[in-house]
Amino acid sequence: MIDLRSRALIVEDDAAARELLGQLLESLDFAFDLAADGEEALRFLGDQEYDVILLDIVLPKVSGIEVMESLHRHRPRLLGKVIVVTGLDVREIRSLFPAVHETLSKPVLPGRLREAVRSCITRRGQGTAIVDERITPD
Repeated sequence: MIDLRSRALIVEDDAAARELLGQLLESLDFAFDLAADGEEALRFLGDQEYDVILLDIVLPKVSGIEVMESLHRHRPRLLGKVIVVTGLDVREIRSLFPAVHETLSKPVLPGRLREAVRSCITRRGQGTAIVDERITPD
């Protein structure tokens, strides 16, 4: 039987965050693979096609930056399917990789991430966004 659901790759070193991201994608009826580090992500990206890639930046073995550099060199169209989810400065990430679909600051609101995933599926290649959702005290 062929699985016709959208497919995603979750690249996150924190097990609890990986599980939460997986639950979110399950609620959207996605099939997905999980990678705990950038090296594992590169193996998946060499063998699979993905509709969405949720990518942390600070990862063991191979960083998220290195994953995006590899995509830029070998599979540049996949950069448009990347949603960066990071605690780092999202504007800096966007300036380094303007082709990524979206950059979201941790902690990400589930509704906002759900919206970004849906947007990535429905509007591929029609623009990118920067979203810094951190709440700061007044």
